[in-house]
Amino acid sequence: MRADYLASNTYRAQAGAAALARLPAAYRAVYQPLLDARPEYLAAGFDEVEVRYGTFDACLEGLGVDAEELRRSLLVG
Repeated sequence: MRADYLASNTYRAQAGAAALARLPAAYRAVYQPLLDARPEYLAAGFDEVEVRYGTFDACLEGLGVDAEELRRSLLVG
């Protein structure tokens, strides 16, 4: 899962660069982290899920989301 998440940086590189290019130079450093997929973001998300729901599956169940459907919709290839 971590590798898939971090692959977003590769697949979204052009779109991210284009978005940043439209911003004033002074704003680019501020907005760059919002466009990045970083390991610490994923870790923080999973930590929060564990605190609030115990497990990721329990979180999805509470949201009424089918795990396999979510996986199919988010993963390419």
